[in-house]
Amino acid sequence: MKKIFKRLVTTVLSACLIASCGLFSGCGQNDKTINVCASDVPHAEVLNECVKDILAKDGWTLKVTVLDWTIQNDSVASGDYDANYFQHVPYLNTYTGSTKLFASCKVHYEPLGIYYGKAAAGTAVTAGKTFAICDDVSNAIRAFNLLTAKGVISKETEGTNYPVNADGETLNMSETSKTWTSVSGDLSVTLVAENLLVSSLGDYDFACLPCNTAYTGNVDSSKRASVEDDTALVVGNANVIAARVDDYANDKDYKAKIDALTNAMLSKEVSDFFAQKYLGSMTCDSTTQIDLRK
Repeated sequence: MKKIFKRLVTTVLSACLIASCGLFSGCGQNDKTINVCASDVPHAEVLNECVKDILAKDGWTLKVTVLDWTIQNDSVASGDYDANYFQHVPYLNTYTGSTKLFASCKVHYEPLGIYYGKAAAGTAVTAGKTFAICDDVSNAIRAFNLLTAKGVISKETEGTNYPVNADGETLNMSETSKTWTSVSGDLSVTLVAENLLVSSLGDYDFACLPCNTAYTGNVDSSKRASVEDDTALVVGNANVIAARVDDYANDKDYKAKIDALTNAMLSKEVSDFFAQKYLGSMTCDSTTQIDLRK
C-alpha cells in the first residue's frame, strides 16, 4: 500500500510540475523561445530567413507571427509576444498603452524613391511634369517632402498653394481632390492607390514609390531616379525592435531574450541579408543598425 501511495504522490507531483511549466516561463524550453510579431515584408522574412538561424546557434528558438501593424504594440504590451518588428521610433512614441514599450535597437530603413515612368532614364526629376504618389496621407506627405527636397517643388514659389500644411501632418488639399497642381500649372502630382502605383508608372513622368511597393512590384532599384537620403531622416525613421520596458528592467529571463534578439538584429549577417535579398532597395548597415539599450 505504501508503494502504491508513493507512486500516486510522485505521479501527482510530476503532473503539477508539468502543468506549472506550461503556465510559467521559468522552466523547460520556454526559457529559450522568443516570440516576435512582425509585418510580412521585409520584417518577417528577415526574422525567418536570417535571424532564426543566428539565434539557433546559441540555443534560442525564434517563433515569428505575421500580424496587422495596427495591433502589434498592444500584442507585445499584453504579453502575447516578447517583441515586435514593424515600426520606427516616431510611431512607437505615439503608443499610449498602459504598458510602456521601448526600442532596443534600430535595424533598417525603407526609403521612398522617385522612379522613372514615361521619362527616359537619366532625365532629371526637376524636368518632370507629372508625378504619381501614394494616396494615403502619411506617404503623400512624405512624397511631397521628397519632391521638395529634390527641387521639384518650391515652398517659396507655391506659398499658400504648397501641398503640405505648416504642421507637416496634413495635406493642403480637399479630401476629394486627387491632383495637386503647381501655381504655374506646369506641374501636377496625382494621388494614386498604393496597389495601382506600379501599374500606373507608364502614365506619369515619375512616380514616388514606397520601398515595399517597389520591391513587391518587382521594380528594380536601377529604375530609381532619386531617393530619400537625408542622414537624419534615415536614422530617425529606421525600423526598430520594440519590447516591454518594465519586464526588460526586472525580469532577467525576458531581458536575456530581448538581448539575444537585439544582438542578432545588429549583426553583419542581417545587413548582408538585406543587401542580397532586397537588391539595394532598403538600407541596413552601420548607419541604421544602432543599439538603443541603456
